[in-house]
Amino acid sequence: MATDTSVLMRGHGGLPHGALVAPKIQPPPTKIVRFAQSSFATFRVVELDIVQPTFNKMQFLYGHGASAHGAPMAPGYSLESVSTLRFSDAGFVSDDGTPYPPFVASAFSINRGLTLTADALGGALSAGSISLNNFGGPLNELLQNNINDHLPVRVSAGQKQWCPVRQIWTDPKAATLTPVFAGLGKGWQPDRTTVAIDLLDATYWLTTAMPVQIYRGTGRLDGDNNVVGRAMPRVRGAVRNITPTLIDSVNYVYQVSDGPAQISALYEGGHTGIAFDSFVTDIYATPPAPGSYTVQTGTNGTWLRLGTKPVYSITADVLGQFPTGASPVNVLDILRQFLLEDLLLPAAYIDPAWGPTSMLAPWPGGWFWDGSSSVTGKQAATDLLSGLGITLTPTRGGTLLPMLLLSPDKGAEVAAELTPDVITAIAADSLDSSLDPPTWRWRIGFQHNFTVQAAGASLSPQITPVQQSFVAVADRAAVWYSADIKAHWRMPNDPDVISTALARQDDAALIAKRHGALWGTRRKLWAVSLPQSYGYLFELGDFVGLQADAPGLQQRVVGVVVGEQIRATDQTVTLQILV
Repeated sequence: MATDTSVLMRGHGGLPHGALVAPKIQPPPTKIVRFAQSSFATFRVVELDIVQPTFNKMQFLYGHGASAHGAPMAPGYSLESVSTLRFSDAGFVSDDGTPYPPFVASAFSINRGLTLTADALGGALSAGSISLNNFGGPLNELLQNNINDHLPVRVSAGQKQWCPVRQIWTDPKAATLTPVFAGLGKGWQPDRTTVAIDLLDATYWLTTAMPVQIYRGTGRLDGDNNVVGRAMPRVRGAVRNITPTLIDSVNYVYQVSDGPAQISALYEGGHTGIAFDSFVTDIYATPPAPGSYTVQTGTNGTWLRLGTKPVYSITADVLGQFPTGASPVNVLDILRQFLLEDLLLPAAYIDPAWGPTSMLAPWPGGWFWDGSSSVTGKQAATDLLSGLGITLTPTRGGTLLPMLLLSPDKGAEVAAELTPDVITAIAADSLDSSLDPPTWRWRIGFQHNFTVQAAGASLSPQITPVQQSFVAVADRAAVWYSADIKAHWRMPNDPDVISTALARQDDAALIAKRHGALWGTRRKLWAVSLPQSYGYLFELGDFVGLQADAPGLQQRVVGVVVGEQIRATDQTVTLQILV
């Protein structure tokens, strides 16, 4: 290995002062794996945005003559500069002359995957890392003077073509490079001879807690001492039997949501005996008549006030909107608006294919967060997507896109055929124990009851039998089952009722049927390795035809791509395929 200790130099003369110049170190030659019947070799390029902080001190210069005496003038220098580092694993020069020196080492890796458990959010969060060669310390100055923590990272792949006349590998056009990963770098992690950078995909944004409004206990709509420090409740979509937050125990004022909402039913101990009085602009202006309630609703929240002290607990059925007035109905559309408005996710991270109204899941519903604990984007996505068979997946382009996992039926249209002439390796993977052996019964909940109330003194004696039956359990369920599976397996899987955000029984029945088709039979998970030039053609959720010299695969079967693993040194992409 070369030992030249040259460092990143700052340009002078031909380049602007401060511009980064590629190191002059001569890296070791990169081994290129050549596939049979191919004059192409896959390589990767990495772009890392970095920040160079200034060491200047802020000061204001006061103008004389050209401006009014005492008027502050803008400093004549920048507080920090942002630039992009460009590297590759095999050397690359773009068509505009930009060099990508071969400093990417062998530790480059990325993983992505769909969930294979029906009661979870999904999106086995993609993870990976990049390792840069620093033998001899050519990157030392860069590490000391620049910051890359949680700044954009982009990885692309391309193919060099062998030129038989010149006997060299030629570089492709930059526009033909295929995106492999887009996300954030977690910061420098230098070792003696390498620098590692952990990668964070778009799901990183879901790990943060959503901003909330907190009760300060100053009275009226700001709450009393009983709710100091508690977050305001949120209703998004249609929900059943929620418990609104009592914010004023003297005047019997409850907050239903932090945005506009419609109260379709108000219960005291499960009985709808409290009459609606009117909508008001100031809920404290006039007390409602005894035995009735008033409602104040607007972009800043929804409250109700009782005219009589309640004897039993107060619950309500509610249809909630977002503070901006947005009122998506379907669960997936609610999640999209939640990410943008409640979690403040930058719109650039929503994939263009995920529109405000998605036909992927035209199922109405909703969810309620009572404010008793912090809620992350991941938790909210879990609440809204649980049991639906939908994964919120990070794409290779750095966006979030929901993907539906369906049964790989024989007649499904496939993206490609995978046969022994393109498969470089194949091995069996294990399924989660909750999916193998098969499941003989799926129970998918709908109309989730947010306040379970057992029979007894907590319920009004005037509660109807229908309502009493409803409040006694958290979920009603649509069921799919197979007597054959139950008879042929000693211990088939039988999961509990899965709570969902669905409002309709028919939608729950459809999903239960889909789960039955997917997991009501013996499934097998295969790890299939392909040359990277082939592997990059597939996306998670794609159906593929699969034929190989392995048990059950001698005859063509249809499978679905549920995961991918990229290892730079292998020159392959390993797909997890469920058949």
